[in-house]
Amino acid sequence: MDCHRRGNPLSVLRKSSNGFADNPLHTVYEYGPGLKLFFRDHALSDRIGFVYSGFEAHRAVEDFIENILTIRKTLIPFIDDAVISVILDGENAWEYFPHDGNDFLSALYQSLSEEPLIETVAMSDVAEQVEPRRLKSLFAGSWINHNFRIWIGHHEDNKAWDLLSKTRDELAQFEQNNPQFDQQKIEEAWKQIYIAEGSDWCWWYGDEHRGGYNEEFDKIYRQHLMAVYEITDREIPYELFTPIYSDEATIKAVMPDGLLTPTIDGHLTHFYEWSGSGYFDCLKSGGVIHRVDRYITKVYFSYDHKYFYIRLDFDDKKSVELIEKLKCQFKFFTPEGKIVEFELSDKRDKSDTENDYFFRFDSILEVAIDRNFLFEKGFGSLGVLISLWENGEMVESCPENESLKIDIPEINKEMFWPS
Repeated sequence: MDCHRRGNPLSVLRKSSNGFADNPLHTVYEYGPGLKLFFRDHALSDRIGFVYSGFEAHRAVEDFIENILTIRKTLIPFIDDAVISVILDGENAWEYFPHDGNDFLSALYQSLSEEPLIETVAMSDVAEQVEPRRLKSLFAGSWINHNFRIWIGHHEDNKAWDLLSKTRDELAQFEQNNPQFDQQKIEEAWKQIYIAEGSDWCWWYGDEHRGGYNEEFDKIYRQHLMAVYEITDREIPYELFTPIYSDEATIKAVMPDGLLTPTIDGHLTHFYEWSGSGYFDCLKSGGVIHRVDRYITKVYFSYDHKYFYIRLDFDDKKSVELIEKLKCQFKFFTPEGKIVEFELSDKRDKSDTENDYFFRFDSILEVAIDRNFLFEKGFGSLGVLISLWENGEMVESCPENESLKIDIPEINKEMFWPS
């Protein structure tokens, strides 16, 4: 698991204080007048969220317990009251587990209750029992890349926040100007504001997470804001009837917003594996917007200090044909010019290549290309044209009209800005 890509809590903790040495992850913190804080153990939490669904239940539980005991052994000399916070979405993981996670959870609860060196406790109890460490400052960031890139910056996100801010300000002004108005209705109106302030709305706005229900989410969000005016017997502003979400065509590549190291295994290893990567939508760009027989549907790209990575998503109807018939070519426009090509039926991984590149193709195609293969010094600007070939004939290219333009900066001189 690549810590910095998943918003490692240590990054937020380090930025909130003077460094990791003085502020360990596994304890209770306090900020301000009595606000108790817990920092998530991302490795353990993510093993439940993304890894254990592929394990047999007993093996997953053994691994979990072993990890906790290893942490305990490491912390004993330094901290008396170690608190390991396992935090993840309570509803998302189980649909990927056999029997909806029942086998795993039953075995986990039994093992935790029987292990004498582990005590399971509620956070509220720990907050009262353990002397907290004080934080003089608290860095504003999220669990993804320790920033708010997912929720702000895109014009849809900005519009949603602007409408919420305006609705909230007008409710506060209405309450101040109408002290005799039904207080129960005022409380109901504020409840609608609090619901709209939830982070899930702007999770779906913007171009990071497009799903099958974006329009419904948009409608429900605006209905909560409309309800504020309805409850307080005021006219609903016209702008709340206008959708925020728009399924616009993406006609240019979106650049990565951070370093990223995916697992090259031909699968989407977990939901956030490519989160923050650059991407290009082949179906919604250039001359292909009306074409229905595409092979490549989307291109993702990223890099770390060693490799430049490319991921290709395909039309599900074509996946079997791709394995047997097609060759993939990446033509890189660099000072020297480079070409990487291979049959998709091959199974080349890191163990049988000369380190210029390696790939795996299964449900998706994932490729890692050594930066020093592309550039003499490992960094620079490049264009890339992706094409598929069958029996010596090119059957498709992406993009169709021009290459993707990507800048790979010098190591340790990367600067990323929200798009």
